[in-house]
Amino acid sequence: MTQVPLARHLLRAKDLMDSRYAERLTVAEVAQAAGLGRAHFSREFKRAFGESPHVYLLTRRLERAAAMLRFTDRSVAEICMSVGLESVGSFTTSFTRTYGLSPTAYRAKFPPAATYARVPACVVRFYGRPQHQTFREDGDGARE
Repeated sequence: MTQVPLARHLLRAKDLMDSRYAERLTVAEVAQAAGLGRAHFSREFKRAFGESPHVYLLTRRLERAAAMLRFTDRSVAEICMSVGLESVGSFTTSFTRTYGLSPTAYRAKFPPAATYARVPACVVRFYGRPQHQTFREDGDGARE
């Protein structure tokens, strides 16, 4: 029977954090998914990826929050909760430390979210067509 390399276990944990960043994940749960003890997992994760599992997960959450600030008009509190963070104050502090701007100031640097709203071509064509024109141009609809 072949032994699975440690890196494979760590990638499994990393994938879990990437896919479930919005959920409340503990280091113990992620370590269990990797099949490792909590302390051993934390040590090896940091050695392999250069940051602790907690910092990695927080970074993923902040990256997603930054994208939502750029492309949606949801409130900062909504974004904070939707990326798996529970305190708007802690979110603002972490975001400012990472991006150098508060979430509100970061959002202000980009065009409004409505700029990015795309309208399907079929809708553009439908509303671009002349509305309710008849074959006859006489306007009263009476036949002669």
